[in-house]
Amino acid sequence: MLKIRSDLPLRGDSSSRFVFWLVAILVFMAALAVTANSYVEALLTGWNQSVTGTLTIQIPTDDSATNNADDVENLLNILNAQESAVSATVVPAEKMSELLEPWLGDSTLITDLPLPLLIDVQLTANTPDAVQTIVDLTKKTAPHAIIEDHRVWLNRIVGLAEGFSAIALSVMALVTGALGLIVVFATRASLTEYTQTIDVLHIVGAKDGYVAGQFARRALVQGVFGGIAGLALYGPALAAIAWLSSRVQEGLLPDVSLPIKHWLIILALPVIAGILAMVTANMTVRRILALKI
Repeated sequence: MLKIRSDLPLRGDSSSRFVFWLVAILVFMAALAVTANSYVEALLTGWNQSVTGTLTIQIPTDDSATNNADDVENLLNILNAQESAVSATVVPAEKMSELLEPWLGDSTLITDLPLPLLIDVQLTANTPDAVQTIVDLTKKTAPHAIIEDHRVWLNRIVGLAEGFSAIALSVMALVTGALGLIVVFATRASLTEYTQTIDVLHIVGAKDGYVAGQFARRALVQGVFGGIAGLALYGPALAAIAWLSSRVQEGLLPDVSLPIKHWLIILALPVIAGILAMVTANMTVRRILALKI
């Protein structure tokens, strides 16, 4: 650690010997929580951009291929003539096979399945009225069709994402509280251990602020270096998670790039831990010394 001049032998303080590693563990947990929250937010943003303003219409297959073809052709003509729809197109069989390949594999099984015909509808506006217009027209033209409103699915995903975010924020709050408690108890123990030395400093004219500054600087160094050690643990853990996810068949897990804001927050965690430890130690020492007067 950095050598900082001190009138108290705090570097040999046995009560705070494990503070460094405890801070490292807490910063490691905080980094994982921030990463999980950022991943969910990025994933949700990607899904929202890809499904907003779209509907999917399924035309189930039956024994009458002619009726299916007629239903699809009539429905396409009607939908493309509506102002509320930008376009309505049939999803090619190759695209459907590509979507099912991660789940069923690259085999002839996909082509042998009685897959429904899919119509992808792009809306001019993602409003309830526009959606209802398409639904009503579809039900009149093809009563057996199934309409998938992606907003319903997306709202459920949003609820799940909000749950993950709440958990991540709870973890961050617990980590912050735990860090504060660790610094408080370590500082109290140090004050007890160096009571006589502090009394001597007071006799020679040292103020409470000076004594508090000694502990605050020590806490700052422990917090920053402990946070750096936590990030050193976080790096291999993140690499291991990325490697394990790469072994999953392509298409099952979405490829999401974490935003630059996430990495800035990760890099700032040691500084945040150091400042929090410094402020907590300073306040703790001042309060205890003030009560002794």
